[in-house]
Amino acid sequence: MQDLLTAPLIATIAETAKATAEQVSKLLGPPTKAGMADLALPCFALAKGAGCNPAELAGNIASALETTHPGIQAQAAGPFLNITLTPAAVAQAIITPCLENPQRPLRSQLGDGKTICVDFSSPNIAKHLAFHHIRSTMIGNALAHLYDAAGWNTVRINFLGDWGTAFGRLIAGWKRENYSLNDLNSAEDKVTFLNELYVRISQAAKADETVMDEARAWSKKLEDGDSEARELWQIFKDASLTEFNRVYDLVGVHFDSWKGEAYYEDKMQPLLDELEHSGLLSVSDDATVVDLSDVGLKKPCLIKRADGGTLYATRDLTACDDRFAEFNFDRSVYVVDLGQSLHFKEWYAVAKKLGRSYADNLRHVGFGIVLMWDEENEKWARVATRNGVPMLLTDVLNESIERARAIIEEKNPDLPEAEKESVAKAVGMGAVVFNDLKNGRTNDVKFKFEDALNMQGETGPYLQFAHARLCSIERKFTDLHSDAPAANTALLTRTEEKDVLLHISRLQAALERAVDEDEPSVLASGLLSLASTVSSWLTAGNTDRSARVLCEDAAVSSSRLQLVRITRATLGEGLRLLGLGAPERM
Repeated sequence: MQDLLTAPLIATIAETAKATAEQVSKLLGPPTKAGMADLALPCFALAKGAGCNPAELAGNIASALETTHPGIQAQAAGPFLNITLTPAAVAQAIITPCLENPQRPLRSQLGDGKTICVDFSSPNIAKHLAFHHIRSTMIGNALAHLYDAAGWNTVRINFLGDWGTAFGRLIAGWKRENYSLNDLNSAEDKVTFLNELYVRISQAAKADETVMDEARAWSKKLEDGDSEARELWQIFKDASLTEFNRVYDLVGVHFDSWKGEAYYEDKMQPLLDELEHSGLLSVSDDATVVDLSDVGLKKPCLIKRADGGTLYATRDLTACDDRFAEFNFDRSVYVVDLGQSLHFKEWYAVAKKLGRSYADNLRHVGFGIVLMWDEENEKWARVATRNGVPMLLTDVLNESIERARAIIEEKNPDLPEAEKESVAKAVGMGAVVFNDLKNGRTNDVKFKFEDALNMQGETGPYLQFAHARLCSIERKFTDLHSDAPAANTALLTRTEEKDVLLHISRLQAALERAVDEDEPSVLASGLLSLASTVSSWLTAGNTDRSARVLCEDAAVSSSRLQLVRITRATLGEGLRLLGLGAPERM
């Protein structure tokens, strides 16, 4: 680990051990047993390069640290080095850079200006964003923020499902039922209108083969560029995008590229020609495939159907070539459920066979399913319903906001009405989003309103309350100390204050690990630990008045307020990176 606290120590250790900072940073970290020290360093791997045994090296490093870094106690324990810092030393190391840049604890240059494409959300046109879309949408959004904070240039991509035979059915249904644009525009919900139309025409097609023939005919017209078919397709797409953007605005998500499957429909032939000329193509059950048995995959990658139609792998490869040409990415991640793992393995393997330079920099960021507590049937379900109707993402978000509004009304009835609305939105949204992100992404997630909105558990509202509590202390400070003296880090001498600072210092490592593993839950865990430590710090004042931030000693109080501000800014930025709001009152 290397962060605000450890960076100067690592430099001294590296010089003493004749090692690189990178070698030392991989070994230095919190001790395995809490309370032994603040940091620990095993010296086995460094001893050979230093030309001495591990125990001797531990002693040499201890002497060097105590000589060059005031406020540090370094003690060799055989081949291990234990490092303990005074609260004032910790405060000095962390607070000064945080005053210069309040976002500093959650910033890194790990990406060093490299470019990453993050492909996430990717809904199908003419369908609502269902509750299960929360996973791809919010994991992808969090990862995009985290990559930004870690020094990457991030491109957010929404690869829309806006092509295929489904549109032939929609157009056939539209024509059979003789709809006009006015009918769609007058609908209360355009996407519901289109989805219900699709269901009806699909049912009709099962009962009458001629209906299916009409759908196929319209699909062919659409592919051939028929003007009426393309015009209706665009109408359906525009209606869907309006609804999608309404939901994305609600959750604070934006994209840099909206190129969907349709964009690549006429751009796949060069790829198909290349595959043909490379000798990679073969025919299996009348379909055109690339054999992958030599890379350990039993099934071949399907490139074209028996009727000549292209498939997902063909479109994904074409899209990836286009993105590499446009953005020259150093990494590209696809936030798609684990059920699609084989698909990504297959086309990644084809990209490698084609000699694509980007092939080793493609990542499938898979995730488990989301289960919701079905109150009507009293069980966990993949698709929860309310009065028999599946709950959409907006249904869940709006109900969570309403429930948050009731909680805020009960706990803080004097809050101005306008502020109640904004806080309810932040808390309700945060409850849903954090419930997802606090879990390891490959795990299945269970959502229950009562659990997600709990102010005391490992929840979004718990983190938001910690932030609001710190904001409240800031507001009260000027009433107690109108002429406060300057802050002095040397006055931060309590163990609780040191613990808060140590947790702040570890967030940079949490950020870097979250990016390295494409795992937002790592940062979520770090923020929960910080919030818990903040609670212990502030609660200490309940039994010891001298421990309070707003104590009678104005100089001490001013110094503690500086820590409050830094902690509040850090929590607020952490919430933002995960896609949550940070209300100042709750």
